[in-house]
Amino acid sequence: MLNMSYLGEKDYLPRLNIATIAFLEKIITPQSLVFELGTGNSTIWFAKRAKRVVAFEDGGSWYRQVREFLEIENLNNVRIYLDPDYMIKIFSDIFSKEDAIQYDIVLHDGPSHSEDRLIELREVPLYVKVGGYLISDDTDRKQFVTGIRYLDRLGWKKIEIPLGRDPWNSPKAALIYQRLK
Repeated sequence: MLNMSYLGEKDYLPRLNIATIAFLEKIITPQSLVFELGTGNSTIWFAKRAKRVVAFEDGGSWYRQVREFLEIENLNNVRIYLDPDYMIKIFSDIFSKEDAIQYDIVLHDGPSHSEDRLIELREVPLYVKVGGYLISDDTDRKQFVTGIRYLDRLGWKKIEIPLGRDPWNSPKAALIYQRLK
């Protein structure tokens, strides 16, 4: 039974800052390959616009609900890996061979624990292709400062999305990094 408070609402708009959604609308194409850490409305939103979406999810009931909405929308261009410990494993050990590639868009909206977030931030840049984008959500949270410093040292182009509101009127901020070489 679908019981999450926002899943499926507002035409599947992602729970991202409205400015971040506007940025994504400008860069996503029908040929885009998308990689997500964490799933939700964004998974369906991306699937409707991109060629392929690969995602990791750590919550079994959330995973089942997202899968149900993908079926309702008849979207079959998504592969979700359900693994409660995905954030502490080396991603290449759990990726299938066809999913271990570089992506046009990587949305990092995974666990809220700062240690897990830092582990992910050390791995996910490997999956961003040259010219591609890494979007890190909730960057206004103080516990993510170490991860942000790590990303800043990569030397990628950085776009700050200041604190604003998501479609549900919750405060959100994001950082967007573009890999230039």
